[in-house]
Amino acid sequence: MREIALVSAFALIASAESNLIEIYKNASFIHQNFTDQKSEFSLNLPDFIELEDIDVAASCELVSLNLNEAKPAENEAYAKFKQNEKELEELNDKLNALNSKNAFLNNFPAFKEQSVANLDADGDKFYEAVLKNLAQISQTKKQIDELKKKMGATEVKNFQKLDLKFECDPKQVKISYPVGVGVSLKNKIQADVAKGKVEISQNLTVTNPLGIDLNSLTIALYPFYYSSNLTPAPFYPRYEGKPKPRNMMPLAAAPMMEASADMVVAKASAKKNSVKDVRASNDENALANAWRIEGVSLKADETADFAYDKQSLDAKFDLVIDGYGSASAFVRAAFKPERSIEGAQSEFKIDGINIGKRYVGYAAGEEAKEFFGKNELVSVKKEANGEYTKESFFGSKNKISRGYKYSVKNGSKLAWDVVLEEQTPVSTHESVSVSVKNDPKENEIGKDGKVTWKFALKPNESKEVNFSYELTKPSE
Repeated sequence: MREIALVSAFALIASAESNLIEIYKNASFIHQNFTDQKSEFSLNLPDFIELEDIDVAASCELVSLNLNEAKPAENEAYAKFKQNEKELEELNDKLNALNSKNAFLNNFPAFKEQSVANLDADGDKFYEAVLKNLAQISQTKKQIDELKKKMGATEVKNFQKLDLKFECDPKQVKISYPVGVGVSLKNKIQADVAKGKVEISQNLTVTNPLGIDLNSLTIALYPFYYSSNLTPAPFYPRYEGKPKPRNMMPLAAAPMMEASADMVVAKASAKKNSVKDVRASNDENALANAWRIEGVSLKADETADFAYDKQSLDAKFDLVIDGYGSASAFVRAAFKPERSIEGAQSEFKIDGINIGKRYVGYAAGEEAKEFFGKNELVSVKKEANGEYTKESFFGSKNKISRGYKYSVKNGSKLAWDVVLEEQTPVSTHESVSVSVKNDPKENEIGKDGKVTWKFALKPNESKEVNFSYELTKPSE
C-alpha cells in the first residue's frame, strides 16, 4: 500500500451520516460514519486531537491525511465574543479620550491669563464640567470591567480541519478519535409502599463534545475502564528454604517485552499503511452489561439527559428500628434488580415525595436492601431500666447490668412488619462473659452482638420490648 503523505488538500467540510460515542469510566471515543463521499473531503475536529489519535477505515485507499493548525470555531459563541471584543476596544478608546479631557480640565495654567472676574463667573460651569467628566470615566471603567468578566466567561472553542484524500470516491468512511465528553450518571429510585413496588430509572447527562450538531447519534455506555492492561499479573514461583534465583524477574519478563515491542512496531506500520473495508457491527459485550442509547440528536455544545434503563421491581417493605442509635423507625425495601444499577448519585422518593440523595449502585440478580428515611407515623419510645454494677465477694469480678424498655406504636393506616435491633457487648476473652434477659425473647443474636426482634403491627397497634444484658469481667 502507498505510504500516507501528510499534505494539505482543499476539500469540502463533510457531515457524518451517523455517529457513535462510546463512553468508558475513564475515556470516551467517537466513531463517525460517512457515505458516498468525494475523493477529497474535510471535517472539523477538537483542537486537542493528535494525528496519531485518528483511525480511518474506508472502502478506498487513503492517500493523504493532514491535520491543519487549530483556529476558533466560527459559531454563535465566537461571534458574540468578537462583538464583545469590538465593544471593549471602543470603550478603551472612550476611556483614553476622557482621561485626556480630564488632564486638560485640570491644567490650571491654561487659564492663567484670564481675569479673576471671568474665572469667578465661569467657576460653576468649570466645576460641573469636571464632575461630569469624572463620572463618565468611572462609568466607562465599570463597563470595561463588566465586559471583561463577560468575555472571560465565554468559552471559545478551537477546532482543527482534517483533510482526507482517497484514491477513489469512497462509499463508506469511518473515522474514530478520542473526545472529552462531559458525562454524569444519576439514578432515580421511587418506592410505592401500597403497591409493593420500587421503580428505578438510570439516567445519563451528556454534553456534545463537538462544535457541530450530531444527528443520528448512538451513545454506548460501558461500566468498565478503557485500559491497555488486559492480562492478569504474571505468575512467578515463590521459593522457601533456599535463596531466590538471581535476575529471575527480568529473565522471565524479557520475552514478553520483546513480543510487546514487536506488536508496537507492527501496529504502527499497520496504522500507517492500512486501508481496509470495515463494516460497523454491534456485538454482544462479553465483559459486562453495556447500555446503548439510539436515535439521539445533539446540537453543538448542547447538554441533554437520557433515561437509558427503567425497571419496575417487586419489593417487600418493612421497618427497621435502630435501638442502638437514634431509636427511630426507618422504611426499608428489599428487591432484586433484573439488570445492574450503575453506581451514581441517586435521588430517592417515597410515594412521590422527594426525601434525599446519596450514592448507590446494585448488582443484577442479587437482593438489594435500601432505606427510604424515617417513618414519622410510627413512634418509638426508649426508656432506660437502669444500670447497675456489682462486685463479687472477693472483688475479682464486676457484673454490669444494663437495660431498656421499648414502646413501639403504629400510628399509620398501614400494617407493618417491624425489625427492632439492639446491641450487646462482644466478648473477646474467656474471662469476659455476656448474658441477655429479654422479654419477649429475641429472634436472633449475631456474633457481632446485634440482637433482633421481629414482629408485626397493625394500624394503631402497640408493642413493648424489654432488653437487658449482664456483662461479667475482671475488676480493673
